[in-house]
Formats: sequence, structure tokens, C-alpha cells
Amino acid sequence: MPIYKYLIFDVDDTLLDFYPAFSTAQRNIAEKLGIEPSKEYLEMDEKCGLKAWEESGLDKTEEKDVQENYHVLYYQYLRKHFEYLLETYGKVCDVQELVDCYLKSISSSKVMKEPDALSIYMQLSERYKLVLATNGIERVQKERLSDFLPYTYRLYISEEIGFIKPTEDFYDYVMNDLKCRSEECLMIGDSITNDMLGAKAIGMDVCYYNAKRKRIPENVLVDYEVGSIHELIQILL
Repeated sequence: MPIYKYLIFDVDDTLLDFYPAFSTAQRNIAEKLGIEPSKEYLEMDEKCGLKAWEESGLDKTEEKDVQENYHVLYYQYLRKHFEYLLETYGKVCDVQELVDCYLKSISSSKVMKEPDALSIYMQLSERYKLVLATNGIERVQKERLSDFLPYTYRLYISEEIGFIKPTEDFYDYVMNDLKCRSEECLMIGDSITNDMLGAKAIGMDVCYYNAKRKRIPENVLVDYEVGSIHELIQILL
């Protein structure tokens, strides 16, 4: 196995579980609107969010327009989401208040993807320089990652550095800031496009965190595959 100096971790759905954060935000929004967070409401809210997400094109991170305007599109997506929700329930509320409520709710959630994610991260930090690389909003991700930061060498948030994964600009920024070579790094993440393909494109080795054991496309080469964070110990320590 190559000797790595840096381990670069994705955040959402690799170290942190995004769904509990989203679920908390849903309920806080419902409370703000005076709506019972019933199963029907939660399903309708997800439907409104999905419609806004698809219209924003945020899944198409390989497209140049999305890459250049990702964070503008993200805020537009949030506004559309809550505009659709207000329209559906005939409610009147300042949309920006709902956006702020949503972001504050997400920020406060630090649920680990796996119970021992932090302890394993701490163990790895004794041998490697650990790096966090995430597409996200600066004020949200810094708060959510506060438990990991004492063991982190560098944190790269797309809104802060101005580039998103999987662009070459994002990974080049990381390499230039770390002053290292791609072969000194291992990228660990759950996204085939953003983490695996993005890192491979500049020559990094990659470890696919595949908790759901999804089929890996035939045209995608990964150096390692793990089904749990704990399996990293067997590979790296």
C-alpha cells in the first residue's frame, strides 16, 4: 500500500449524517409555520424541496454553469423550496426567515454517520494529517464540524475557497495550499462524482465509503472500498 501523508475526508454522509440535520430543520420550519409535522407534511416538504433542487440543477456538478454559480444556485434553491411550501399550505412568512431557520437548524446537527466516526478520526490523526473537503456553506459546516476540527490539519469549504468538488480547481487549490503531490493523498468519500472521479482526475488514490454497497459503475476505478468507517483502521493503521 502506498504511504500517504494526507487523508482527505468528505463530510456529509461520510463523517456526518445529513438526514438527521434535515429532519430537525423540517420540524423547526413546521413549528415556525404553525403546522403539525405529520408524515404527510414531511412528505410534502420533501416533495417541495426535491422540485426546487431539480430546478436548480445542483446535482449536475459536472456542468460548468453549476460549478461557477453553485452557491448562488444553492441559496436560490432554498428560497424556491420554501416558496413552494408556503404556496402549498397557503401560509405567509418571510422566506428569508425560513432560510435562516433552516441553515441554523442544519448547523446545530452534529450526528455522526457512524457512532465511532470521531474516535476513528482521532486515531488516524495520530499518524496522518487529516483534511476535510466539503461542498457547503461556510457558517453551517464550520459549526457542524467543531468536534472534528481539533484533529484536523486543514478545512476546505467550497463557499469559502470559491470552488466546488469535483472541479479540478477545487483539488488544485487543496494541493497548492497543502504544498503536496497528489500521490501523497488519499481521498475518502461517499460520492462517485464529487469524491472519486474528482480526486482521480488529478491523480489521487481514492477510498469509496460505500455503506449501502451500491454498485460501482464499470468506468469508475477505486483503490479501496469500505462499508464502514471502522474498516479504515484495517487499511490505514
